[in-house]
Amino acid sequence: MTSHNDDSRAHRTAKDVLAVLETLANGWANGDTSALAGVFTESGELCSSAHGEARGASDIAAVLSADFAPDSAQPFAITTTNHYVGGNDERAVLTSYLYGISPQSGPAASVFGATLLADLVRTDVGWHIETLRLSIPWTDGDPARFDKWTLPSVEGWKLGDPTPTIVSELDSPWARGIPDLHPDDAIRQAEDFYSRYSWAIDQGDIALLSDCFTEDAFGSFPPMGDRQGRHDVIGQMKSFRRLWPWMQHFGRPLKITVDEAGTTGHLVVGRIIPQQPTTPTGRDLYGAHYQLDLRRENGTWRISRFDYIPGWISTTEE
Repeated sequence: MTSHNDDSRAHRTAKDVLAVLETLANGWANGDTSALAGVFTESGELCSSAHGEARGASDIAAVLSADFAPDSAQPFAITTTNHYVGGNDERAVLTSYLYGISPQSGPAASVFGATLLADLVRTDVGWHIETLRLSIPWTDGDPARFDKWTLPSVEGWKLGDPTPTIVSELDSPWARGIPDLHPDDAIRQAEDFYSRYSWAIDQGDIALLSDCFTEDAFGSFPPMGDRQGRHDVIGQMKSFRRLWPWMQHFGRPLKITVDEAGTTGHLVVGRIIPQQPTTPTGRDLYGAHYQLDLRRENGTWRISRFDYIPGWISTTEE
């Protein structure tokens, strides 16, 4: 059993690592060189699909801060979602999605999506990023806003393309066997589940995706239709995934319930559409939502029933 002290340390680790992520996102959005340099170790490394490689905190900060100048007429706001933190209170691995939008609303909006994987170490003055892998698979809106970046071809893979920045089967915390921060906390693991599922399908990591479903899983999978059994579900998803290499399932857990034994649960996830993430009055807005029945097998949450329900909902609705 995990002691209360262990659970408190794990909670603090997750909170502190996510605070580094928010500092990184805000520093990037605001072109804040000082804030960006402060989140990396002195020998930190950046590997970015859009920027190439950089080494050292000051060089990384210079590369990222050049994207969105503070005096830009259309500054970006960057939001982070789909968080997962693994490891311990000395070393941690973070995965996250980010989307940036400028301006926040309107027909002239420019938007981009990114996937982030970071290795962090805790020092005497807090957590710092040793290695940051940053993949930017898509943009939308004015192409001039992204003309500094190297972006993937819309036609898909072609001869001579660079190796992907993130190779999930080798780089992800699940592939590397990074321990869960909350090995005995069924609720927190279920809360993390959507991050693992969305990462798997968006990265095309079929082995990890297969582990997200029970053998008898069933449900409604638009546009693939109703599916029954893991073989059918994964087979369809694998074929579907090939057509959408830039896919990102931005989402936010809205409600989670777990039975007293910690073996079954229900997860409601709101699907974020980066081009329209809020209502005109500023409430969170979702373009669809998931209703997922979960079953915990050998300590791992898996989907037993999947239901994806299109239609806009706000945070005022159940």
